[in-house]
Amino acid sequence: MAKRAAQQTTIGSLARAIHSFDAASVSPAAIQQTKLLLLDTIGCGFAGGVELRRGPDPTGIFPKAGSAGQDPVCAIIGSRALTGLYAATVFNGLLIRWLDLNDYLVGEAHGEPESAGHPSDNIPVALAVGSARKRSGRDILSAIVLGYELYARLQHAMDRGGRWDGVTVSGLVAPAMAGWLMDLPEEKLAHALALGAMRSATPSIVRSGYISSAKSVANAWVAQSGVQAALWAERRITGPLAILDDARGLRDIFAQAEPSSLSAPFPHEGAIMRAHVKAYPCINTGQSAVAAALELHALLKRDASSLARIEVTMADYTVTRRHQDDPDRVHPVSRESADHSFTFIVAVSLIDGQFGPAQFEGERWRDPAVTSLMSKIVLRRDAAWNTRAPGSYPCSIRATDAQGKEHVVEVPYPPGYSRSRLDAKIVLDKFRAVTNSILSRADRTRIENAVMDFDNHPSAETLNNAIAIEGTAT
Repeated sequence: MAKRAAQQTTIGSLARAIHSFDAASVSPAAIQQTKLLLLDTIGCGFAGGVELRRGPDPTGIFPKAGSAGQDPVCAIIGSRALTGLYAATVFNGLLIRWLDLNDYLVGEAHGEPESAGHPSDNIPVALAVGSARKRSGRDILSAIVLGYELYARLQHAMDRGGRWDGVTVSGLVAPAMAGWLMDLPEEKLAHALALGAMRSATPSIVRSGYISSAKSVANAWVAQSGVQAALWAERRITGPLAILDDARGLRDIFAQAEPSSLSAPFPHEGAIMRAHVKAYPCINTGQSAVAAALELHALLKRDASSLARIEVTMADYTVTRRHQDDPDRVHPVSRESADHSFTFIVAVSLIDGQFGPAQFEGERWRDPAVTSLMSKIVLRRDAAWNTRAPGSYPCSIRATDAQGKEHVVEVPYPPGYSRSRLDAKIVLDKFRAVTNSILSRADRTRIENAVMDFDNHPSAETLNNAIAIEGTAT
């Protein structure tokens, strides 16, 4: 009876599709792309760890070995002590998200590009569960491919400008990845998904208005609950199978697409081939804006304070309109709102000629030199960009100096934007840049080799040993 009940729900159909997912069907191109994204994610984790350790409680935030009574078989990026499954999921999730530097997807809504979140937020799920269940590198990479595809489908089914934040989807993605790696039978997998969804709904306030640190930890908490859901389902704990169909569940959250689209057969490549890496630690819609500001800084060869007016023009999309019109992003009051502020990221890039974690130190969004330049910035949109750089978040900057001379820079596609697949050199260069002051050359090489040969490894042991190091800057 319970099995028939599962089969008649959207959750049941989704569980059937996930259970049928075959690692052997994943293409070599998708495996290569996944390895590059894994390396990028690990680099973001090391860089995030350095920033976290500079916080008010640098020792208390990191988990201890064997936390929650689980076997210490999972690595924390940048920490020598192995830890348990739950702790590895949540803390690696926090580390890779902390700087807003990990990869992103550009989705589609109503015929135009829309933010589609950061699917690498759930890579820690695959690493932790794969390590705990002694799965091969190829299986762990395949679980990541599965996770990216499901993440994209669920994001597409949401109203990204609505009441609920995109990390809500990870309440289904995390137990899907975990359950697949755990070889859960179809019925238990359905209950894992239902249990994970039950704890997933996250309000959009975490990424709007005054943006707190919750933005960086939100997905990690949802993902941890999702992993727990899979473990409980394995032990025959059941969940509300109709949660995606019933009005009392999450039906309305995922109402932007037909339920059947969630459980369509998984392709041999899919969404992972559409992922882009970030060059700069800020919101994805601002990547081209930073690139343009840096190019303009080099072009001006003078103090940016001499500029009288700065017009920042982006594509005329709902998502850019939403981000431009948020008053808390125009006048940021926190580190998290600053990295979502077009005015701040452009101003500080024009002044410094670089944009990285250092540009946030000392609360630069309060610096009079920065705020003065921010006040000269006018945010605009131009529908011509929509067709000139489709699928991207392009930007042009027109700056006028005190003598009335204009300087114009355009960036249709930001560094790290992938037209069909990632550029390996860009990913490697970014990994080396963000870890240069943290890891020795030998340690970086060891991590690179472990990742790029991961599909040939019988387990995650070699990779875990490579990333479980504290580095020189911690």
